[in-house]
Amino acid sequence: MVFDLLTDAVRTDMRLFGLVLFLMLLAATEIGLFAGRWAARRRPVGEPEKTATGFVAAGMLGLLAFLLGITLSIASSHYEARRQSVLAEANAIGTAWLRIQTVAGEEARPLRDLLRDYTQVRIDVIDAYSTPESAATLNARSNALQTRLWQEATKVAQRAPTPISGLLLSSLNDMFDMATTSRRDFTVPVPPFLLRILMVASLLGVGAMGYQFGVVGTRQQFIAGLLLLVWTLSITLVIDVDTPRSGGVTVSTEPLHWTQQGFGPPEPP
Repeated sequence: MVFDLLTDAVRTDMRLFGLVLFLMLLAATEIGLFAGRWAARRRPVGEPEKTATGFVAAGMLGLLAFLLGITLSIASSHYEARRQSVLAEANAIGTAWLRIQTVAGEEARPLRDLLRDYTQVRIDVIDAYSTPESAATLNARSNALQTRLWQEATKVAQRAPTPISGLLLSSLNDMFDMATTSRRDFTVPVPPFLLRILMVASLLGVGAMGYQFGVVGTRQQFIAGLLLLVWTLSITLVIDVDTPRSGGVTVSTEPLHWTQQGFGPPEPP
C-alpha cells in the first residue's frame, strides 16, 4: 500500500514524491527514536550496548548505500540505452531518407512524404508519450506508417528489382527494428521488487539510526536532517531517471530533429 502511494505521487509530481518520501523517512526516524528511548528507560544501557547499537545502525546504513548504488547503476544504464536508441533510430531514418532519394519516378514522393510523417510520429512517441492512452495511439500510428512505407517500398522493388531497391528495403527494415528497440528501452524500468526493497531498507535503516539516537540519549537533529534530505534526493533521482517521460531527467529528441531538418522543406503539392 505504501509503495502504491509513492507510485501515485510519482505520477502526480516528482516534488510531491520527494516530500512524501522525506516525511516517511522522518516518521521512521521518530519511531526508532521513541523505541530507543523506551528501551533505555526500561533498563540502563551500558557503553558496550551503545557501541554495538551504533555499529549495527552504521552497518545497515552502509548496506543501504550499497543497495542504492546498485539501483542507481541500473537506472543510469537504462537511461544511456534510451539515449543510444534515439540516436540509432535517427541514423536509421537518415539512411532510409538518403536511399529514398535514389528512387526515380513518381513512386519516390509518397515514400518521402510518409517518411516525413513517420519521423514526426517517432518524435511524438518520445516527447508526447505521457499516458497509456496516448502511448497506444502513437504506437498504432507508428505501426500504420511502417506498413504503408513497406508497401510503397515493395512496389518500387517489384517494379525495379535492383540493388538500390534492395538497399532501400534493408534500410527500412533496420529503421523498424530501431523503433522496436527504442520502445523496449523506454518501457523497461528498474525491477519493481528492487525499488520496493530499497524503500523498505531505507525505512528500516533510518529507523535503526533513530533507535541508536534514543539509546545513546543524544539526538543529532541537524546531521540526521541532512542525511534524510540527501537520502530523499538520491532516491528521487533514481525514480526520476527511471521515468523518462514524466520526470525531470528526460531523453532529448534532438538527433531526430536534426534528421528531420536534413529533409529540407516539404515539397509543394
